[in-house]
Amino acid sequence: MSSVAENLLSIDQALGQTSLSLGLMIIQGWEKPIEYALYEICHHNIGVITSVVLEIGTPVFIERSGKHIIPMIVHQAVPTENLPGGYNRYRLISVDPETDFEVLIPELAQRTFHINDKQLYHVRFARFKTEIPTRVDARTFGSPELYSLKTLNVSKSGFLLASPPGFRVPFNEATLLELTIHVDDEEPISFLGRVIRCEFDFEKKMKRYGINICDITAEARERYDSFIEDTEHKKNRQIFRLLNVPMPV
Repeated sequence: MSSVAENLLSIDQALGQTSLSLGLMIIQGWEKPIEYALYEICHHNIGVITSVVLEIGTPVFIERSGKHIIPMIVHQAVPTENLPGGYNRYRLISVDPETDFEVLIPELAQRTFHINDKQLYHVRFARFKTEIPTRVDARTFGSPELYSLKTLNVSKSGFLLASPPGFRVPFNEATLLELTIHVDDEEPISFLGRVIRCEFDFEKKMKRYGINICDITAEARERYDSFIEDTEHKKNRQIFRLLNVPMPV
């Protein structure tokens, strides 16, 4: 059994599924690699689950081979709901500007793929909060009535939307939507999406909708991915500023 497989055995048992890693995770001065499972990716960031307590700002190295080592920094602790006791979630950012995790493991671009004949593994695309919300126009498929909502967070697979105050927006789980997102200084991007989650916020008198993109042209996909990558780049600048670390160029 390889060292990576040995490292993941206990976390597999704890999470109840086969885990995926990018390579050995090492902290200088520690005797053993850190056991972890990958749950989230984007160009320069990953999300991991681990039983180890990590401090924000800790330098970490991912060793993919003897000649390929990715330097990273722990930049965020993530809420631990739905995790077994003793496990934590963290987000890490690469300090190597050439790193692209979606290219390192091309299968992750599909997010769900076979590890063996019986098991599927799901890795989500990283979600980025939108401090300045982006407008999204939505309507049920074929309906003339249009509703304007605002993004709370965005990812390559979809976004979380907030309705205007009140409960007028009639969408429910599994509703197919025609969507148009209004990106800065560009033509709007249109595609189809499906509601995968609907939450009521009675205090704010609004609804939140989790949307998955389900039908998009190649041209629209390229433009949408560019919008997400630009959003990630802006977030990365904030992260390095908070860490008081120069942003790689």
